[in-house]
Amino acid sequence: MSLTVEKLKDYINSMQGMYDVVRLVEPGSCHVISLDKDGNKTEGEKCYTVWGKCERCSNCTSYQASAHNRVNEKTEYKDGRECHVISLPITVEIDGKKTNMYSLELVTIGNTVRSTEDDSYRDVCADSNEDALYVSIVGNKKVSDEIISLAMLDSSIGIICLDDSGNCIYTNKQAFRMFHIPNELNRMQEFIDSWMIFDNVENGRNVWSQFYEYEGNDYLYEIHHMPAINEDTKEVIGSCIAFMDITDEAFNTGGIKFRETHDTLTGIYNLEGFIKGVRAAISLEPEDTYYLICSNINKFKLVNQLFGMEKGDEVLRSIARGLEKWCRVGDVYARIHGDEFAVFMKKSEFDEDRFRTSIHEVAKLIDNSIYRLSFQLGIYEIEDVHDSIYEMLDKARMAVDSAVPNKELSIAFYDEEMMKKTLHENEIINSFNLALENGEFHIFLQPQVDKEGTIIGGEALARWIHPEKGIIPPGMFIGVLEDANLIYKMDQYVWELAAKQLKAWQGTDKEKFSISVNISPKDLQFLDIEVVFSELVEKYGICPGKLNLEITETAIASNIANGIELIGNLREKGFVVEIDDFGSGYSSLNLLKDFAVDVLKLDMKFLDSTKDKVRTPVIIDHVIKLAQDLKMLVVAEGVETKEQLDMLAGMGCDFFQGYYFSKPVNIDSFEQLEGKITVN
Repeated sequence: MSLTVEKLKDYINSMQGMYDVVRLVEPGSCHVISLDKDGNKTEGEKCYTVWGKCERCSNCTSYQASAHNRVNEKTEYKDGRECHVISLPITVEIDGKKTNMYSLELVTIGNTVRSTEDDSYRDVCADSNEDALYVSIVGNKKVSDEIISLAMLDSSIGIICLDDSGNCIYTNKQAFRMFHIPNELNRMQEFIDSWMIFDNVENGRNVWSQFYEYEGNDYLYEIHHMPAINEDTKEVIGSCIAFMDITDEAFNTGGIKFRETHDTLTGIYNLEGFIKGVRAAISLEPEDTYYLICSNINKFKLVNQLFGMEKGDEVLRSIARGLEKWCRVGDVYARIHGDEFAVFMKKSEFDEDRFRTSIHEVAKLIDNSIYRLSFQLGIYEIEDVHDSIYEMLDKARMAVDSAVPNKELSIAFYDEEMMKKTLHENEIINSFNLALENGEFHIFLQPQVDKEGTIIGGEALARWIHPEKGIIPPGMFIGVLEDANLIYKMDQYVWELAAKQLKAWQGTDKEKFSISVNISPKDLQFLDIEVVFSELVEKYGICPGKLNLEITETAIASNIANGIELIGNLREKGFVVEIDDFGSGYSSLNLLKDFAVDVLKLDMKFLDSTKDKVRTPVIIDHVIKLAQDLKMLVVAEGVETKEQLDMLAGMGCDFFQGYYFSKPVNIDSFEQLEGKITVN
């Protein structure tokens, strides 16, 4: 935090009543210091003499706090007693200019611990005055209760005191002002019960930052929790909570350092802060085993498109608040980019049920028939803590990509197969453009026949024939190109090959054949379909009625108005338009009602995907009759047995395609069929 000398002393005065030791130190020179009103520094004793050993500097909380510009805390030992140290990075402002970075140490002296060899070592090393532990730049710890009460009452720090049951027994003026609450303890009680204070306390935090929203404005408060312990009975008799408004420091002119490491929308770490926080956490306990977890919201862009940017921001803030509530001391969490969040934590602390509970609360924000929030979680168990944090994130992201988004929360753990898959995908993407230039992509045709086996045309399917690896199966590159938004380039190449082939058949006995080509959702996104196909017809001088255009039902159902217009324009230009894979998705009568097409391609996976062998044929029969009544031809694709052929032919299906007749074959093999397929 950045403070003037006056505000710093006010802050120290407020903290003095809650901690046993409050002292300002300069980590660079390892001295306790004091500042006069002009900011002039006076060095006191060496910082480490308080603890009786110089070895402390290698893992000093104040050094860590200043180096990483974040609150740090640790348990030290003095003469056999536990001393909890909280170090706050402090930048002092003098005449509007920032000076050196200091650290404010807040020390709580705990119970006496049973002597161990390590404690004995501490006792031997402790050669400083025992009273040195109580030295403070603001005076004696035993300042009168009256002075403390007055300071707390008029302090610029909000202060709330609770009894051992969590009941509010004292609130100063500033706390009432900070939370816009009338001066009534019962109203303050209701507020703190509804806020997340106790969740952080239960998770072991003594210092944290938390957002408070009022009338559309977000305020960021730094919060200190200090339990009050009876010195005789050692029982907790209550607690004191202090609040400091750091909104201006964090988000306005004074918050450059904060914005470098924090996300301005949610207030939690950004990528840079996350990397620094993870590296600092590892340095404290490098021998432990850790998880690095990444999350993704499935199709989050739809949230902004359907419900507006404000709703999207609300979801992201809610995730951040959930992380603050769910994560424990020592965990590091951040909003990395967009809707991607990351968590670093000890493996032993991971609790899947807590994650699911937190996700469920966020998912409630949007739950309707159009869109439901669903999350993918990727977990990487860190193998080498010295690896780059970026590499750890990449492996967690690979796990995210493998988590199937079919429910509210899908979780996947990283394994080496994911790395092999990623390397394969990178190889495909990197070699794709060169493969196009070298003509490595070819079309194979799968014949489309009538019930007698007479060929009426074929569906063009892409095949990658690598000069060294031979034929690369479509399953190894189609999905990769789709995910990389490159599929439209390959499809456009295939369309041109099909147009060339129709041109080559002109004037031959093959001129009667048509070729069907696929149009994917990504093609509709990146290309002007009407223009592309019109130019192909003109370029090669072919009949548009021989170049059939297969459009999947999911591609056009996402934008009905544009789909209706596109299909209408293509049919007016003479193209035959087919609805592909009908039955593979959640088809509806609206699709048949709204889209006037020439051909309905019925996916026979619909027949195989159900155990009910009685109801399914009835549905198929009625779909075929409905299509015929709407003047559409029906092509059944995926026909693999004679029983399927006989059933479909009996229902009046017009044409058939599938392995029962032929697998996809190259152009030469297709032509050698001589227009007829005979099946025994």
